[in-house]
Amino acid sequence: MAGVAVALLAWYPGRWLAVLILLPAIWSTTCRRWSALSLWAGYYLTGARDIPVVCERFFAGYGDLSASTAFALGVVFWLGQALALAAPWAFLTPRAAEAPRAARALLAIMLVSLPPLGTIGWLSPIYVAGALYPGWQLAGLLLGMCMLATAARIRQSRAALRVGALLIGAAVVAHLDGHRPELPSGWIAVDTSLGRLDQRDYETLHARFVATMQTAQWGFESGAGVVVFPEELVGVWRPAMRYWWRDYLQQLAMSNRTLILGVDLEEEGSISGRPISGEPFLRYTDSAVIVGAGYGRFDSRQPVPVGLWRPWASVSATRGSLMQSYLKIAGRRAAFSICYEDFLWWPHWRLLIDRPDLLVSMSNSWFNADLSLAHIQQQSVYSIAQLTGLPLLRAVNR
Repeated sequence: MAGVAVALLAWYPGRWLAVLILLPAIWSTTCRRWSALSLWAGYYLTGARDIPVVCERFFAGYGDLSASTAFALGVVFWLGQALALAAPWAFLTPRAAEAPRAARALLAIMLVSLPPLGTIGWLSPIYVAGALYPGWQLAGLLLGMCMLATAARIRQSRAALRVGALLIGAAVVAHLDGHRPELPSGWIAVDTSLGRLDQRDYETLHARFVATMQTAQWGFESGAGVVVFPEELVGVWRPAMRYWWRDYLQQLAMSNRTLILGVDLEEEGSISGRPISGEPFLRYTDSAVIVGAGYGRFDSRQPVPVGLWRPWASVSATRGSLMQSYLKIAGRRAAFSICYEDFLWWPHWRLLIDRPDLLVSMSNSWFNADLSLAHIQQQSVYSIAQLTGLPLLRAVNR
């Protein structure tokens, strides 16, 4: 029940990420691994409670599975992720009074936040750093981890109480010293309500192209110089798609306007003609492409596992390089967070040491826009932007 309560207070509907400090404090008092497992499993089960419904809508929506099978698979994922993320905390439970609780807490945090387990590292306690030390980047992250480690020792050490007081004082300074970052002038993000993209025929794709272009034109006519669209809004960037967009993109280039589109880019040579389960072998990147007056691309460093990233299957997204640099767009350095990356810390490592001008988040939430998961995703990426002191520009398709 403690894990459930913290999840509801920290994440939607509570939105008070500072209460994540309570988790290591409670965990440090447990002497049995089953107690620690139940604490953290309750937290992860509650925070990720929408996984069964999301799986049902996603896989049934694309016709991969029947609704009942997709829901059952979602239940397996829901239970599995909670046990996997709770396991390090259970294994590292301090079973003796002299156990190094702070070191164990830090090790558990790193295990659940960094790959390989960090591939599903949503709801990480690290998000407390954004709530406590806005704008302090790497220093804020380190102080946030120190706060979590100190909470694990708070009942066993008077020194931990003094350190905790100092860390709280630093948090007060961070909030007093901080300022609200402003978005660059002329940049807008466009939320759309186009739903799921059906790529089975060109008529449907062309209708999506027309709707997207008209929406983009509305954004530019309102005075914007850069318009950002959601992730995967137009699907695979086929030759036909490039042809439809060609004239409009030339107009944008001539008028010095830039469009940021969410597309899937086929990897060269990925369609080998070798049938697997009756389908061609296809690899693609879930990308943000810059067109019009600018040029560039940014690939998702971690597409959503099983949904898009499934290397064992005939069709799968691939992971972009963690070393991708910021993109220079309309004179500004822009960092990107593409959909599932909103939930994770490790893809954004560069933000901790080199601050760009803004963070652009692109998401496609046609299958979860009405669920708590969509609010938790927004909280997660906002916490990242808050810690790094960046203005956040976010485009979502519902």
